[in-house]
Amino acid sequence: MQSSQTGITGHYSSGNLLQAIRAGLKAARTKSDASDVDLLGGVDEFHIGGRTATEALADRVIPGPDCQVLDIGCGIGGTARFLATRYGCQVTGIDLTPEFVDVGNQLNADLGLGNRIMLSVADATDIPLGTDRFDRVTMLHVGMNIADKDRLAAEIARVLKPGGIAAIYDVMRTGEEPLRFPVPWARDQTMSFVATPADYAASLAAAGLSPDAAVSMRDTALAFFEQARARMAAGGGSSPLGVHLVMGQDAREKVANLSAMVEAGTVCPTLILAHKPV
Repeated sequence: MQSSQTGITGHYSSGNLLQAIRAGLKAARTKSDASDVDLLGGVDEFHIGGRTATEALADRVIPGPDCQVLDIGCGIGGTARFLATRYGCQVTGIDLTPEFVDVGNQLNADLGLGNRIMLSVADATDIPLGTDRFDRVTMLHVGMNIADKDRLAAEIARVLKPGGIAAIYDVMRTGEEPLRFPVPWARDQTMSFVATPADYAASLAAAGLSPDAAVSMRDTALAFFEQARARMAAGGGSSPLGVHLVMGQDAREKVANLSAMVEAGTVCPTLILAHKPV
């Protein structure tokens, strides 16, 4: 494994994540009658906008239960569980961090979803899966950790079936100011590879895909951060199943830096759909 990959897996690993999530889920059940999948959304939707952003992406691209989906950078399986339960999809997920994959598979087994979701450890620039296999590829807040966008796009294009669609929702650079660290995806610049929407579009086009115009999700992000601040001001603190379980003790600093950069226009969560020709 390359040194940057080792740093990334170390950044995301804690060693006790499963126990923390199970304890948080137990506590959350006493306060809500929502489904476990919905309760877990507070921790496993590890991207700006959370479940709202996932729904916005999925509603654009997921046609129904016959859809075979690859979720790149699946984390602990939040997007995969949402797609499997909401749409009935069969979902394959890959992630570079072994602890995330182990936790995700354990949670899927706990929820009886092991036959509809399979998560495994793999590198998004060298996907160990067949060509022309998936109807859809989703990738939410992953590309910021991947330096070689051309190789990433080539692998996405390879595994997509003809007529398939890739849906990418990443934090992308929209200003010239230096990035602030730490952020949710990186302790420092050695593991951060934020690119512009134009860079993504160029890599996707070079791989033979047809990218749509990039869609700014800035308003979603600003509302998301404002809601988080309002909860804190009201004394709500961190929920039993918040992203702090994944981000660690400096979660507030990471989120504050990211929020400030979005507000300043330095970065912006952005959605790009790319189509593979038939």
